[in-house]
Amino acid sequence: MEKTLTWCGINLEWAYSDLLGYIRYKVACPHLAKDILHDALIRYTVSNGIRFHKEPHAYIRTIASNLIVNEYHAGQRFVSLDGELGLNREWIDTPTLSTERLVDIKQRLEYIQQILDQLPPRCRQVFWLYRVEGYTHSQIAEKLEVSKNMVERHAMRALLDLSNARELIEME
Repeated sequence: MEKTLTWCGINLEWAYSDLLGYIRYKVACPHLAKDILHDALIRYTVSNGIRFHKEPHAYIRTIASNLIVNEYHAGQRFVSLDGELGLNREWIDTPTLSTERLVDIKQRLEYIQQILDQLPPRCRQVFWLYRVEGYTHSQIAEKLEVSKNMVERHAMRALLDLSNARELIEME
């Protein structure tokens, strides 16, 4: 009996394989695809989709499709500053964050690091390769000489631990 990993009615295995693959195909950027998937998951939970939608996968796919369209429209408004305009990047003012915001970010990062440090070494290694280095599950399995199923389990465990920690932070 294989247990499926669900979150708020969404099969996470489906979301991180099929839906992420669809998004990646549409936007042609793995990092943007993950951002869109995560935004879709957040919008799904905020929209009370858990209680009101009988087909959560179809609903979240629609949310993701709309986010892809929004990203396309935003990209159409983008003008490269160092391209045709010949502008020098030194003239661009970069926004600064307040000290309080920087301290908050630092505390959150330290908390995340503590959670990651508590993961088993192999689980932490898989998480790093997948989320930071951008390797696929198949590439990680080959690199670490383990099964793809084991890589998926390690990645899901790390994501669940981080998700549970986020819920604890929000409750405080």
